[in-house]
Amino acid sequence: MSTAAVEEAPVTEENKAREVLFFELEFIATTGRQALFDSVKQALKSKDIEVTPALFARCGITSRPGPAIHAIIEDSGKNITTGDQVAAQAETAMQKFFAAKATLNKDLPALIKAAREKDMDIVAISAWPEKTAQALMEKLGLDKLDVDLEAFDSEDPVFPRADHWLRLLKQRDQETIPLIAIVSSRAACKGAMTAGATCIAVPDAHTAFEDFAGAKQVLESLGEISAEEMLDLVSRR
Repeated sequence: MSTAAVEEAPVTEENKAREVLFFELEFIATTGRQALFDSVKQALKSKDIEVTPALFARCGITSRPGPAIHAIIEDSGKNITTGDQVAAQAETAMQKFFAAKATLNKDLPALIKAAREKDMDIVAISAWPEKTAQALMEKLGLDKLDVDLEAFDSEDPVFPRADHWLRLLKQRDQETIPLIAIVSSRAACKGAMTAGATCIAVPDAHTAFEDFAGAKQVLESLGEISAEEMLDLVSRR
């Protein structure tokens, strides 16, 4: 009696997802937080509201002017019904900054180059509409550095939250991608870590007081340590 041979399926190595390095477009690639403060301060001046750094830190650490404008108006206790118009004015001021004055963080190209050498995907994340974010990418020269863009068009007070990070991973059809996030605020850091990311925090003048507990490293600038040293800290490969 013959025994039929059992054909074994060929053993193939499981495809491993590439590590992905995300960074905040407006607040890591350029000085968007200061531009946000300036635009909010100028817009609310017409409503006799003085936006101090302390008030901005309490109400204005948002991704776009709208949530900051509305939070500051509510904090003032004034009955102002034109908050949306004031927010639109501040958004226009931000877009003018992106188009005319935004400059690339001088330490970012070295990080991008080092990440490429480690075979990482590199993605800029933005809360602005794609058209605005893409124009900023081109102004900064990031489009020529082969950086991908994920633009959410989000006016959520907190951005990016954990669900934003998870949505990015789901869109890439791989929920277990090793995720590295370069962020500037506590909220962005917390959201990324909740999504399983390893974080490097680079606070700006308006977020330096925040608690970045859980971040792998908190730096005064991207250039505080070498790009290679930074990636060695966060890479899981």
